[in-house]
Amino acid sequence: MRTSAMVNSQNLATSSWADQSFARKVLDFFRFASLLLNPSRRGASTLYELISTSNYFTERTLFRNLGYWKDSPSTLDDACEAMARLAGEAAQLGPNDRVLDVGFGFGDQDMYWAEHFRPKQIVGINVTESQIALAQRRVAESGLSERVTLQKGSATQLAFEAASFDKVIALESAFHFDTREDFLREAFRVLKPGGRIVLLDMIPMPNQKVNVLLRFALSIGFQLWQMNEKNLYDREIYRGKLRAAGFESASVMSIQEHVAPHFTRYVVRQLQKPEVARRINPVVRWMLNPAGARDESEIKRKSVGYELDYVLAVADKPAH
Repeated sequence: MRTSAMVNSQNLATSSWADQSFARKVLDFFRFASLLLNPSRRGASTLYELISTSNYFTERTLFRNLGYWKDSPSTLDDACEAMARLAGEAAQLGPNDRVLDVGFGFGDQDMYWAEHFRPKQIVGINVTESQIALAQRRVAESGLSERVTLQKGSATQLAFEAASFDKVIALESAFHFDTREDFLREAFRVLKPGGRIVLLDMIPMPNQKVNVLLRFALSIGFQLWQMNEKNLYDREIYRGKLRAAGFESASVMSIQEHVAPHFTRYVVRQLQKPEVARRINPVVRWMLNPAGARDESEIKRKSVGYELDYVLAVADKPAH
């Protein structure tokens, strides 16, 4: 069932940046500039237009997460699938579930959940037009259209009736939302009593000290990656915001050691391969490795001294 979508993904993922038209290259540079100059911080769609089908390090899929590396996967594709599996297990997806996926990327996670957890229905929303169109086509090619519906929609104004989903998942997307708190309130509304929310998310490390110069550098980085500054708080505050939205049994657990360091090392290794470097847009290469590190020792030496936490957040809507 997955063969057609996987072949399609492989062809898209291996197209070379060098082969793209001059107009496409210019457009990508303008997209990059708009990320720096956009004061509204509503450029997540622009960001994912830039990190398009060819501008990432997956080969047989179009996953766009950092991957879960706990069991030492050999490729980013495998690590990304492991992240999708972690989300599905944390949500306790089952055959009777109606699932809302907020920020579905190119649809890989939804196809993975449909095949491996077989929920009754998955509804996904996203804001990036090109991702939506391609994801819809891939779902149709995989024969999953009856169980997976993907559409455009806002995470903070969910266009669904109250108590209409059993599970809500946001896999590496909530740090973009304006704001995460608004999303949590909406997720609570659309969940059925006893329903569950699962987020895989990036936030600041606890007690992270930031001086003035570092704060300026970080503000540029957060702007490039469209991380809404209103969402930059640590685990304890995150847990409190889940409770304030009405959730109970709220858990916010760091899995950073199994995510970010491994992804960074993988990217640096891959960029040393000429065939990979040729494929990735120079702008994206710089965004993923701004210090120009070539190995693990350089990663540590050239680090700005600031790390983001990566958390698995799970909470339940009260049953009564």
